[in-house]
Amino acid sequence: MVRLLDYWRQNRAEPPDARAIFKAACPGQPFRKQDYYLLLSRFHKLAEQFLAWQAFQQNEQAHYTYLLQALRQRQQQPLFQRSMKKARSLNKPQDNHAADSLHFAYHLEREQYDFIDSHDRSKPTNLQRATDLLDAYYFAEKLKQACLAHTRSVINRETYQIGMIPAIEAEIKKRPSLLEHPAVLLYYACYQGVVVTGAQRSFQLLRQYISAYKEGFPRQEIRDLYLLAINYCIRALNFGDTAFAQEALQLYEESLEEGYLLEDGYLPESTFSNMVSLALKLEYYEWVEAFIGNHSDKLKPAFREALPWYTSAKLAYELGDTGRVLQLCAKIEARQPFLYLGTKTLQLKVLYEQEEWDAVDSLLERMRVYLQRHKDVGYHREHYLLLVQFTRRLLGLIPGDLKKVFELGAEVETAKTFREKPWMMQQISKKGKQ
Repeated sequence: MVRLLDYWRQNRAEPPDARAIFKAACPGQPFRKQDYYLLLSRFHKLAEQFLAWQAFQQNEQAHYTYLLQALRQRQQQPLFQRSMKKARSLNKPQDNHAADSLHFAYHLEREQYDFIDSHDRSKPTNLQRATDLLDAYYFAEKLKQACLAHTRSVINRETYQIGMIPAIEAEIKKRPSLLEHPAVLLYYACYQGVVVTGAQRSFQLLRQYISAYKEGFPRQEIRDLYLLAINYCIRALNFGDTAFAQEALQLYEESLEEGYLLEDGYLPESTFSNMVSLALKLEYYEWVEAFIGNHSDKLKPAFREALPWYTSAKLAYELGDTGRVLQLCAKIEARQPFLYLGTKTLQLKVLYEQEEWDAVDSLLERMRVYLQRHKDVGYHREHYLLLVQFTRRLLGLIPGDLKKVFELGAEVETAKTFREKPWMMQQISKKGKQ
């Protein structure tokens, strides 16, 4: 095994050569495929055991969970009590708010209960505390899953059935003390603010709790909570509540500044694009130009040219520089749906305003075919289908036909998922005045 590992370290950049591998690991033995595959199987199993052991060594909580169990089973009372004291010191509630800390605390109480029960059954036990901790852990995890499932269903149209949530809500109302645990408090606020009511008061409570408790949660969890709050704002914005633009951009800035939004050291392309869109909606044009210049190098290599061009084209459109818009769009070769459809939307708006009707018609057909072939655009698909449909009807409007103008305008205004309402209503208004 050691010789095989040494060979792999020295030659891992090369294509695997079965005979060379076997010769290095088993010098002097004749090569047989059966022996070679057995060698790899043994090595694979050993590697798995090492990775599991390494992870265990890095997890002090798991270490004490099994240590306490072993000491209790061996009736080592002084060692058990000493180890229990050390284990409890690892799990200070003021430093660690995550649900996993509740789970570890429950394990400690369970070991304590089993220890008391095995020594003197007449003594009062800690069973109530163990039960309360288990409830808190379970409720926090279920509420967290419900929040994550909601986001997945909105963005990717995935369907999940998260059971027990109504019972958990009822239990929390009966036992408000459960909200003394930050994990329960935070995910309950998230569930109430993002999934159930959408009320601004619940959402603002979530914002307060993230700020108050984020230091005690793993970075990945805080990142998920920031994204849940941001997605809520963007969803509200897409449904016409423009007040959430400033809130969403502020959340993005906070989480980016603190490093929560980076994935493997890269700024996600959706985050980059969303931040620019929000800033443009707020007319922060200088901010957008500086943001593109300062953060493009944080994008994955595949997006470092196309996405800055696209977002710069959006900025140019808002500034009225239509020539630069078309120039930048022509440089973009986009395979990703959001980039392709976003680029086509910019081209469509410019070409329509320039009254290039043949080009507009051709572009609409390309977008229709693209949407027909790509079903994986999530909830954005409905927006782009409406853009194609409304633009086609706009082209067919007879100037001055107020009845048809008002009908189309009413449909656009009531289309909740359509995000180009201001531009479309402006064009409809022009038809009514001609």
